[in-house]
Amino acid sequence: MSRPEPAETPPGGDPDPSAGRRGPDAAGGAPDGAARPATSRAGTAGLVAALVAVVMLVVLKPSVFAAVAIVVGLVVVVMAHEFGHFLTAKWAGMKVTEYFVGFGPRLWSFRRGETEYGVKAIPAGGYVKIIGMTGVEEVDPADEPRTYRQAPYGKRLVVVLAGISVNLVLAYLCIAVTLLGQGMPTDSIARVADVGAGTPARQAGLRDGDRILAVNGQEVGTFGDVAPLIKPHAGERIVLTLRRDGEVLRVPVVPERVSKSDATGRIGISVTGDYRPVGVLEAVPRSAQAMWQGTVETVRVLGHFVSPSGIREIGGTVADPGSSTALAPDERPVSVIGIVDIGNQLVSGNPWMFFALMGAINLFLALFNLIPLLPFDGGHAAVAAYEAVASKVRGRRVTVDYRKLMPVTAVVFAALLMLGLSTMYLDIRTIFTGS
Repeated sequence: MSRPEPAETPPGGDPDPSAGRRGPDAAGGAPDGAARPATSRAGTAGLVAALVAVVMLVVLKPSVFAAVAIVVGLVVVVMAHEFGHFLTAKWAGMKVTEYFVGFGPRLWSFRRGETEYGVKAIPAGGYVKIIGMTGVEEVDPADEPRTYRQAPYGKRLVVVLAGISVNLVLAYLCIAVTLLGQGMPTDSIARVADVGAGTPARQAGLRDGDRILAVNGQEVGTFGDVAPLIKPHAGERIVLTLRRDGEVLRVPVVPERVSKSDATGRIGISVTGDYRPVGVLEAVPRSAQAMWQGTVETVRVLGHFVSPSGIREIGGTVADPGSSTALAPDERPVSVIGIVDIGNQLVSGNPWMFFALMGAINLFLALFNLIPLLPFDGGHAAVAAYEAVASKVRGRRVTVDYRKLMPVTAVVFAALLMLGLSTMYLDIRTIFTGS
């Protein structure tokens, strides 16, 4: 990764001559010790009303419970990531002024010591505010010794990598819970686990629990054999041989196209094998193996989508989602909307899939944050590592001038914003059009 030439400053110096002259804390609130206005009654009422509305929605329409659980799970995942930063920053003696769920206007908050905790209006994740993350941030001179930028390099690396570490631990635990609760799938049979509403399988009369013996006369040995036998027959009549309650049935069904851009066939079922119990001793290495396989696949997918060909594919899909070259929903990145939509379908048929989904999300968030560019955690780690090595080599403290990195950071922000809006548009379109 190329990086602008760093500026060198004397020990304890700051590349921004105006830094350190502002009285209020870095979050823009009142100085420490001053009274912060109490949370407004309107904000508290709004938060309570939102919680009541969610509870009533789940009670009146239980089918949305999985979607609500996934949304809550996503918020917990993000806040656990931020809690890693929070906890290690406190350990390192840095000043943490805010720990909030959401963004935007405050709905509800309280202060304990020097930190304000609370909830904001837009539930799109959360954040922790550590003062002095860059050399251009203005901080009260009295707080300068407790800024992130003044901490030893080792402690800075621990703080910026703590969120990633928390996500990796949670990913491992979620995978382990899935294995312990559901067990390991066997290859002995192929059984229908879930029949989608309005799908060819539902119209043909398939039921959960049906064992698939053959597709068009070709014997099915394992659950992995089913999809390859169906995919080549979009729009063609095929016959499934099933065993149901001891009776052998032959059921005709016509697979539908996956999408306008994907001519392969599907009938709208989830297929699984039987599961065998997994003990704790087996779950330990199995979970690590699953994490490694997930890491390899995630890196491969991320590498493709940041390549020129991947960028062209995504851009072409956004420009013309209905074209024959557009990526199918399962071939492109998805937004939070897509995660909730897809996850709702998976979790509704199998509650243990909630933990599997949370494990995958934690793993992805950890790997995504390792990208060595600001504003990712990997970018902050790269800066801290560079400063540590350069200072040791030159025999004096070297600090990076963040002002020189701002253009790169702005480009990364713009790219993330464009990707987020594009995937949200495609996910909403998929929900309403099915393609």
